[in-house]
Formats: sequence, C-alpha cells, structure tokens
Amino acid sequence: MPTHTVGANTNNSIVKSIQLLNTFSMEKPRLRLKEISTMTGISQPTAYRMLTTLKQSGLVEQHGNVYSLGLGLLKYESIVLNSISLRRIGMPYLEELSLKEKINVNLAVLEGDEVLYIARAETPYCRYGYFHVGMRRPVYCTALGKVLISQHPELIGKIFANGVIKCTMNTITDEQEFRKEIEKVSLQGYATDLEEWSNGRNCIAAPVFDIGRNIIGGISISGPVSTYTREQILGYRPILLEYASRVSLAMQNLGDAE
Repeated sequence: MPTHTVGANTNNSIVKSIQLLNTFSMEKPRLRLKEISTMTGISQPTAYRMLTTLKQSGLVEQHGNVYSLGLGLLKYESIVLNSISLRRIGMPYLEELSLKEKINVNLAVLEGDEVLYIARAETPYCRYGYFHVGMRRPVYCTALGKVLISQHPELIGKIFANGVIKCTMNTITDEQEFRKEIEKVSLQGYATDLEEWSNGRNCIAAPVFDIGRNIIGGISISGPVSTYTREQILGYRPILLEYASRVSLAMQNLGDAE
C-alpha cells in the first residue's frame, strides 16, 4: 500500500478517516474494531466514533462486531475510472487488439513503486488469470513493471532495499542484474516476464508515451505458457508495439486538444 506524506496544512480527521478506510484490503475485507485500532494506531473509542460517521455516509458497513467497506464507495468507481484519460482513450485499442488476436490485453500505470492495473480487454479464448481494476503487482518481476520503471531507475534502489521476494525460480532478486535488465528494456522498447511473477504464465509489455516521450503507462499481453510459449509471446512483439504506439499517439493528440 503506498504511503502519503502528511503536510502541515492537512486535516487530521480526514487523514485518520483515510487510514481507517485503507486498513481494508482484498486479503482482509472484514475487520474488527480492535484490529482496525491496532493497524492504524488510533484508539478504539476514536476509531469507533469515526467508523460510525463513515457508516452514516455509507462508506463503511457494520455486521455485528465486524466492519467492511460500504456500498456507498461504489458510486465513485465509474467516476474515477472515467477520469483516467489513459484508460478512456486506450480502452478501444485494447479491445480491438484483444478481438483481433484473441488474447487478453492489460493496461497499467506506475503508482508509487507498484504496477496498478487500470483496464483489461478479455477474450473468451483465454480465461486464464484473475483480474480486477485496481489490482497491484510488483515492479521487479512483471513485464509491465519493467517497462514502467525504465524511466525511473532511482526507484530501483528503494525497491531492492525494502526487500524482494523470489516468486519463482526465474525471479530476478539481484539488484545489479535487475538494473542490467532495465537497461535492456530501455534499448529494445519492450519487456518480458517469462514465469518471473507466476509459474506457468508469460507476459510481454510495451510502454505508452506522452508528447514529451515520458512513459505514462504500459500495455501487455499475457497468458499461460501452454498457450504462450517464450517464442509465441515474443511473436506478439510487433503488434503490441504497434498498438502501444497508437495509444501513445492518441494520448499525445489529446494533450494537443486540451
């Protein structure tokens, strides 16, 4: 979970409310008051009063002694997604590529030091892999992560200083080796994840640029190794680069229009 710096002019009550909401996760969607207090450092009486207020606004729900995020938050989802220009502009290209090649195509951005998925075009021909908008993945062992961090080498030291996990036998856990991998990605213009994040899964990704040639996102093709061997996934390189270029051009034209 990314951390945010609290400034001198920050409203403390709002900060604490955000802390309360951030305790909930895909792994722990339901929490007791004591757990929330322990995770945030907010006293139980204060946490209880704030949760009650959030509950009145529909942002939190209570089920006996257990709390969860409320349905009131869902009304913001489509607003947030529609506000992401890259998602709005890029989605038709993802769908076209997915339909043409009968593949799953992902769209992601760099959020802090993680890959944040903002869209996916799926095909019925490849149901492999669970996906949800807002899903996060590590930078160091994903094709999208390598692409997104290739212009931010200053983050590499931080990521490896925090410790990396060897997800599979192919995961790069040596910082210098990873830096060499990123240099290669920058030169060739695409990145691969050949069973580095997950056994039995291959992926190839390409960057999306703004008008200043800054990487603002990445698109990827992924699937099981039984369908996408190393040679097969690399075979998508030309068309993936073509569509990444088309999304980049559309974003650059949007920038000109604005």
